[in-house]
Amino acid sequence: MTSTIDLAPIMCLSVPERIELVQTILDSIANDTAKPELSDELKAELDRRLAKMEANPNGVVSWDVVEAAALARRRV
Repeated sequence: MTSTIDLAPIMCLSVPERIELVQTILDSIANDTAKPELSDELKAELDRRLAKMEANPNGVVSWDVVEAAALARRRV
Protein backbone atom coordinates (compact mmCIF):
# COMPACT_ATOMS: atom_id res chain seq x y z
CA MET A 1 0.00 0.00 0.00
CA THR A 2 1.43 3.36 -1.01
CA SER A 3 0.96 6.30 1.34
CA THR A 4 -0.53 9.48 -0.06
CA ILE A 5 0.58 11.48 2.98
CA ASP A 6 3.38 13.96 2.44
CA LEU A 7 5.86 13.03 5.17
CA ALA A 8 8.39 15.76 4.37
CA PRO A 9 6.98 18.26 6.90
CA ILE A 10 6.90 15.57 9.57
CA MET A 11 10.50 14.54 8.88
CA CYS A 12 11.54 18.18 9.46
CA LEU A 13 10.35 17.97 13.07
CA SER A 14 12.84 17.26 15.83
CA VAL A 15 12.94 13.77 17.30
CA PRO A 16 11.07 14.84 20.47
CA GLU A 17 8.40 16.51 18.30
CA ARG A 18 8.00 13.37 16.18
CA ILE A 19 7.76 11.23 19.30
CA GLU A 20 5.06 13.55 20.63
CA LEU A 21 3.21 13.30 17.31
CA VAL A 22 3.37 9.51 17.35
CA GLN A 23 2.14 9.44 20.95
CA THR A 24 -0.75 11.73 20.02
CA ILE A 25 -1.69 9.45 17.13
CA LEU A 26 -1.47 6.33 19.30
CA ASP A 27 -3.58 7.97 22.00
CA SER A 28 -6.21 8.88 19.42
CA ILE A 29 -6.36 5.25 18.28
CA ALA A 30 -6.60 3.97 21.86
CA ASN A 31 -9.39 6.42 22.61
CA ASP A 32 -11.40 5.46 19.55
CA THR A 33 -14.66 4.09 20.92
CA ALA A 34 -15.51 2.10 17.81
CA LYS A 35 -15.34 -1.58 18.63
CA PRO A 36 -14.92 -4.17 15.90
CA GLU A 37 -17.84 -6.51 15.38
CA LEU A 38 -17.12 -10.17 15.93
CA SER A 39 -18.74 -12.69 13.62
CA ASP A 40 -21.22 -15.14 15.13
CA GLU A 41 -18.75 -17.92 14.31
CA LEU A 42 -15.95 -16.20 16.23
CA LYS A 43 -18.24 -15.45 19.19
CA ALA A 44 -19.27 -19.12 19.30
CA GLU A 45 -15.61 -20.22 19.21
CA LEU A 46 -14.67 -17.83 22.03
CA ASP A 47 -17.64 -19.06 24.09
CA ARG A 48 -16.59 -22.69 23.45
CA ARG A 49 -13.03 -21.98 24.58
CA LEU A 50 -14.21 -20.11 27.67
CA ALA A 51 -16.54 -22.97 28.65
CA LYS A 52 -13.71 -25.49 28.13
CA MET A 53 -11.38 -23.42 30.34
CA GLU A 54 -14.03 -22.99 33.04
CA ALA A 55 -14.75 -26.74 33.01
CA ASN A 56 -11.06 -27.58 33.48
CA PRO A 57 -9.16 -24.62 34.97
CA ASN A 58 -6.16 -26.86 35.75
CA GLY A 59 -5.76 -27.60 32.04
CA VAL A 60 -4.84 -24.01 31.29
CA VAL A 61 -1.24 -23.25 30.35
CA SER A 62 0.04 -19.83 31.35
CA TRP A 63 1.60 -17.50 28.81
CA ASP A 64 4.92 -17.74 30.69
CA VAL A 65 5.02 -21.50 30.10
CA VAL A 66 4.04 -21.18 26.42
CA GLU A 67 6.59 -18.43 25.84
CA ALA A 68 9.40 -20.34 27.58
CA ALA A 69 8.67 -23.46 25.51
CA ALA A 70 8.61 -21.46 22.26
CA LEU A 71 11.88 -19.73 23.10
CA ALA A 72 13.50 -23.03 24.06
CA ARG A 73 12.54 -24.55 20.68
CA ARG A 74 13.88 -21.47 18.92
CA ARG A 75 17.32 -21.91 20.50
CA VAL A 76 17.70 -25.44 19.16
